[in-house]
Amino acid sequence: MEQLTIQLKNIQQNFGAKEVLAIDELSVYENDRIGIIGGNGEGKSTLLKIIHGDLIPEGEVQREVAFNYYPQIAEVDELLNIDSLDWALMSQFDVPKNNLQTLSGGESSKFWLAQILSVYQMGLLLDEPTTHLDRESVKKLVEELRYYYGTLLFVSHDRYFLNQLADKIWEIQDGKVVEYEGDYDSYKEQKEQEHIKNERDKENYLQEKRRLETAIAKKKEQAEKASKVSNKKKQQSIRPDRLSSSKQKDTVQKSMQKSAKSMESRLSQLQEVRTETKEQEIHFPTPKSVEIHNKYPIRGENLQLTAGDKILLKQTDFQFALNKKIAIVGENGSGKTTLLDAIVNDREGVVLSPKVAFSFYQQMDYKLYVEESMLTFLMKRTVYPEKLVRSLLNNLGFAQLEINKPLSALSGGEATKLAIALLFVRPSNVLILDEPTNFIDIKTIEALEKLIASYEGTVIFTSHDPYFVEKLADEVYEIKDKQLQLIS
Repeated sequence: MEQLTIQLKNIQQNFGAKEVLAIDELSVYENDRIGIIGGNGEGKSTLLKIIHGDLIPEGEVQREVAFNYYPQIAEVDELLNIDSLDWALMSQFDVPKNNLQTLSGGESSKFWLAQILSVYQMGLLLDEPTTHLDRESVKKLVEELRYYYGTLLFVSHDRYFLNQLADKIWEIQDGKVVEYEGDYDSYKEQKEQEHIKNERDKENYLQEKRRLETAIAKKKEQAEKASKVSNKKKQQSIRPDRLSSSKQKDTVQKSMQKSAKSMESRLSQLQEVRTETKEQEIHFPTPKSVEIHNKYPIRGENLQLTAGDKILLKQTDFQFALNKKIAIVGENGSGKTTLLDAIVNDREGVVLSPKVAFSFYQQMDYKLYVEESMLTFLMKRTVYPEKLVRSLLNNLGFAQLEINKPLSALSGGEATKLAIALLFVRPSNVLILDEPTNFIDIKTIEALEKLIASYEGTVIFTSHDPYFVEKLADEVYEIKDKQLQLIS
């Protein structure tokens, strides 16, 4: 019999007036490996905090084992577990032994993970553990967790990580948790089958609704005609032998009215089937003002990049072709962001076509204090028609009623989606994206993939997400040994 490790019953977690989680019952067993997914702000981190005991909700939390916990935002603590630190694991993660305060984001994440994994507990909670990690570090973390024997629950937007480790998926939406068997790909297949079934159920509902509405209208029309005939007969001089015929017509009329009411009752009891709003296909035509015909609009000639005394790229040549989707990969600290910065700012060694017009993905928190709506904000910065901008926002998950929300009222996740929208509505022929999948949920990542695929210009992006790279990149360059090398 499977050993229970944690059980949640009648859980209710509110923050102010907002209901974040409402869970009837959830059970976790020994050796379960559960990937937790959902939109930004849906309660994924909140659920882990409840399981760990950092939040006390209404309801019952039954813990049978102790859990180690890796929070989404963690500060490197030089004292935590330092005596029991697994230095072999530190070496495997390539964490430098210099002053911890000088560690990069990726190095800090690996140091914190090494501290957590150095002390064994029967339960392990990880909140976005792959954020800031390069691809090799993610693979090393996967291998380390393969040999972890206990209950593993982790929040992640990394589809590779989910597929490698999860044997169940918990999807959090509207405060509810739905469990799916299998990894992320299995979850997607099940969701697709749900979508097909919902579409079929919706069509059946609409057909039955139309049939009943037509039948009701017909019965009412027949009853109305019978009523007129009956009233006309009553107003005439009716012989006694025809009185029974008039009464029969009254009975027929009442029967029709009763039948119509019965069908109206059935119509009112029909359960409406709702399906997700279908995304509209988007086509981004290149504005005349930024049309470009140079076969290689971005080139590097004897480019050398440094960070302080460290050489990142040494006398490198490259040429990025027109209208290609180009991925730049490499380990943390190899110089990917520095290269993008050199391209955007036309540094020495970078050769740009005079007609290059960049649109650069970046966070925009500083703009979120104004009261103008998202739609107004974007329309001031684009030459595209309002219909396309509305479709763009719809594809990013904004309902039509939400696009008039003021910028000052946006959540962090909504602000990130707005930054993505701004990237695409600016007149441009080259998009630059530096790790765009960090801090956004899977649904937004998949929407971003579709938007990039439909963009007609050149796209240059860095990413540690192998799914994102594989789906989009026409060419993949790797920064390795201080050179930029075409690897696929």
